[in-house]
Amino acid sequence: MKIKNTLCLHILMATLAILFLCAHPLMTRFSGPLKFHPLITSMEGTQKEQADKIATISHALKGNAIFFIGASEVATSRNEHYAVYNYLNNQLHKPVVAYGDAFVDDITQFLMFTRFKDDLNENSKVVLLLAPDSFYSKGIPPAIFADHFPSPIFDPLMKDPQARPLLVDYLHNIDKEEASHLTFAQLKVSGWDVNMLWEEVSFQFANFCTLVKNDWYALLNIETHSAPSWPAPHAASAAPDWDKELAHARELNARRQQSAATMWMDKSIYETGDTPEQWDDTPVVPKQIAVFRQTIQLLKSRHVQVIAIIDPINPWALYNTNTFQPTDKQIQAILTENQVPYLDMYAQPYQNGWNWDRLHPSELAWVPMDRFIAENFK
Repeated sequence: MKIKNTLCLHILMATLAILFLCAHPLMTRFSGPLKFHPLITSMEGTQKEQADKIATISHALKGNAIFFIGASEVATSRNEHYAVYNYLNNQLHKPVVAYGDAFVDDITQFLMFTRFKDDLNENSKVVLLLAPDSFYSKGIPPAIFADHFPSPIFDPLMKDPQARPLLVDYLHNIDKEEASHLTFAQLKVSGWDVNMLWEEVSFQFANFCTLVKNDWYALLNIETHSAPSWPAPHAASAAPDWDKELAHARELNARRQQSAATMWMDKSIYETGDTPEQWDDTPVVPKQIAVFRQTIQLLKSRHVQVIAIIDPINPWALYNTNTFQPTDKQIQAILTENQVPYLDMYAQPYQNGWNWDRLHPSELAWVPMDRFIAENFK
């Protein structure tokens, strides 16, 4: 009997300790000041981190910042001085929230705008960075699907008549062996799977533990990695000397040691003997074009101030980049039809050094993008 009482006491004490540790994180997970995230690469994270990101995007789209969305071009430029979220925020003092990482295709962009469509209005300022290769994509890879569609994003989208068919079609064809994890709502669509169920339970438990840990670290000032507060309105700065900025970008690009010998790529990723690779020879996915048109129509129906930029492709590093030309003309036609200003860097004469590899923009390419954005959103 004594052993039993002692065991019960230990269990009770452990339960009370757990409740004590969890009480504060649970009460404050959706509270706190609005955090400023100039770069968001995914919607993953603890419930508090997801709430922070959602609040940031919502606040930006209501007209409080320029919202810039693209794919891996966004995330791979985090250290670039002229990347839009660095240059406009730090040099021009124009608040920018950028979203994007690998494989954020046109369908993902449409779904993100649909999720936040109630925030879109005539004050919203949106920049679409269109990656040529995204129009050949059959959808976001299963391994990173969860990064962009956790429950707070996925669940509201399933109630939208235009978004739901895209998600259902994707989940009906997803290869579960390649998926990192799926939420219970997603498994309900794709089909129940014991292994995936266990992965989701494990994932959510780990997330909750991280939520508790981060909260107590912040409470005890053990770690201070919190995002900065939203930038205060700043007086309009003088228009940049764009020729001077371009010259500075060339200086910054010099460290990459780009030259004809490296096919105008960063020497760190170029190997002697490299030859140009084949540009994507698969056909364009019609759904990507159709959904891109839906994105433009959604933004225009909400009277959003939207502009678009089409990425350059390194023609020295890739064969047959001209195969993108017919698709580029389709994109141009959609943008022109809807009176969307655009900067088509693919259609312009290629400037040596625009890409640090085959597809991603360098400092030199970001300057004309920055100029285009700044002049359209004065």
